[in-house]
Amino acid sequence: MGVHSTTPFLQHVAWAGFAALAMSCAMACATAIPTYSGASTTPKKRSDLMLGGAARIPVGSLRDFGPADSRYRETAETGGIVPVAAFRHGLTRHRDLGVMVAGTNVRLEVRGETGVREGSTRPAWIWAAAAYGGYVPDRDGDGGGGRFGIDVPVVYGIDFGGLYDVWIGPRLGAQMVVGDFEFEDGRTEAATAGALSLGGVVGVAAGFRRVHAMLEVTVAYEHWFGSHGDQSLRRGGFVVTPGFALRLRL
Repeated sequence: MGVHSTTPFLQHVAWAGFAALAMSCAMACATAIPTYSGASTTPKKRSDLMLGGAARIPVGSLRDFGPADSRYRETAETGGIVPVAAFRHGLTRHRDLGVMVAGTNVRLEVRGETGVREGSTRPAWIWAAAAYGGYVPDRDGDGGGGRFGIDVPVVYGIDFGGLYDVWIGPRLGAQMVVGDFEFEDGRTEAATAGALSLGGVVGVAAGFRRVHAMLEVTVAYEHWFGSHGDQSLRRGGFVVTPGFALRLRL
């Protein structure tokens, strides 16, 4: 069976996996959004499909939920594991456009690369400007809300002959959560909170030709501010976000 005859089969399998994983994302609540950057943008007129998962691991005060705390904190800032599905398409030689579904969040991005040096070892700077949004369900009540934010990773990546990718760089972000959430005593009140984050991301991918396995980790400091009823939501702490995926180039 030749390369041309296997390509349609791979595409059908990939899209079936994308659809199944995207449907399962509606059942996950944690906000774990990887970059899946790689060491280059998607080539012109080619597409990348990525299927995997990510975890949000808050530490310190972001992990502590006392009995007097609102349900908002458990719901909007909780840790957990979510399935992730992403698709990118190369627009030009150094630009691509992508969409990612991670849990209950959808992320849209445009990416570019600069400082490219073509060769068997190909270094480049890859930047992304992304916006995301999603639904934040109340854990036990009838309330809930919405989340929206921006994500700006800038990484330095090196492609080693199409077999290995490595990337590392800073990652900036901001988000807002608004909605109605329960307290432990059952009353529901409005919550409005925002967060700023600053950290870094490092990743590696390995494979051959069309298929690569990707692994990356983001470590960032988040500072939250806002209120739920008369309760302050101001605090900060570190969040670790590991992510993994299989990338299929179509």
